[in-house]
Amino acid sequence: MKTMIVCLSVLPFFVFGQPDYRIETLDISNFWNAFDQLKEAKTKRDSIRIIQEEYIDRSSDYFKDFLKVRNFTAEEYIKVISLYPKFWNSVRPLTEAIASQKDQIDRIFKEYQAIIPGFRQPNICFAIGCLRTGGTTSKGLILIGSEIAASDASVDKSEMSGWLERVIGNSGDIVSMIAHETVHTQQFNRKRSNLLTAVLTEGIADFITLEFLNLNINQKIFQYGATHECTLWKAFEEDLKNHPKDHRRWLYQGNKVKDRPADLGYFIGYKIAKAYYEKQSDKRKAIRTLMNVKKYKKIYKKSKYWEESCN
Repeated sequence: MKTMIVCLSVLPFFVFGQPDYRIETLDISNFWNAFDQLKEAKTKRDSIRIIQEEYIDRSSDYFKDFLKVRNFTAEEYIKVISLYPKFWNSVRPLTEAIASQKDQIDRIFKEYQAIIPGFRQPNICFAIGCLRTGGTTSKGLILIGSEIAASDASVDKSEMSGWLERVIGNSGDIVSMIAHETVHTQQFNRKRSNLLTAVLTEGIADFITLEFLNLNINQKIFQYGATHECTLWKAFEEDLKNHPKDHRRWLYQGNKVKDRPADLGYFIGYKIAKAYYEKQSDKRKAIRTLMNVKKYKKIYKKSKYWEESCN
C-alpha cells in the first residue's frame, strides 16, 4: 500500500503564542526515502552505504541523541530489513500516519500539566529503529522507535518468531507510548542501579498512565500478572532479598524468557505504586513522591503491598 511520505519535519505546538514543544518526524521520512533507494543497491555494501548516507548521516539533532542511546548502525538496519521485508512494507503506512495523532498527544500533555506537580514539557523524536526499542528518553526528550510503537494487528509478522512475534503488533498505540515515556521525563534523581529502583521506575510510569489516563502499553503483561500475582510477588521478594542489584529477571528481557511473559517487573512496580498511592491522604504530594527516585525505598515500605498480594 503506497501512502504519502510524512512531510512535516518539525511540528511546534503553541501556548500563549510561544512554542511549547516540538515533534520531530523528519527521520521517518528520511528512513523511507533511503528504504526506497535500496532496490537500486547491487551489493550489501551498497545497501549499507545507502542507509548510512541517506538516513543516519541526515539525522535530525534529536535522532542523533537516539543513535547515541541505542547505538543503531547501518549494518544492523540492513540485517533487520533483509530478515523481515513483509513486515517493513506493512508497517510503513502506520509510521507515516504518526503526525496525524498530534492532537491526541497534545491532550496527553495537557492532562499531565494538571496531574504532575512541576510538569516539565518534553520534546518528541519519532524515528525508525532496529526492532529493539519502542520508546526511551534522554534529557527531556522522548525517543520513539516508530516501527515498534506504531505496529498494530495489521502488520505482517509471518517472517518473525520468538520475542519479536509476541511483541510486535500488540500495541499500535503511539499515544499510550508517549504517555508512558512522558512520565519518565518527569522522574528526577533517576537511577536504575538496583532491582527495586528499576521496577518502580517502570511501574510508576505505568501506574500514572493507567490511573489517570486509562492508557496501558503493557496490557498482556498485566493480564498475566493479575492471574499470577501471589506467585510473582513471592518470586520478586525472594530476588529482592538475594539479588537486590540485578533486575534482569524482571525487566528488558526480550526473548530470554520462555515460560512466562517478559518484563513482569512493570506489573510488580505498578502494584507497589498503586498500593502506596491509595494509602496517602495528600494525593498531589503522593504523585510528587512517586516522581522522586530517591524515595523509592520509602514508597516500597509504605505501600505494604506484600500484605495484599497474596490475600
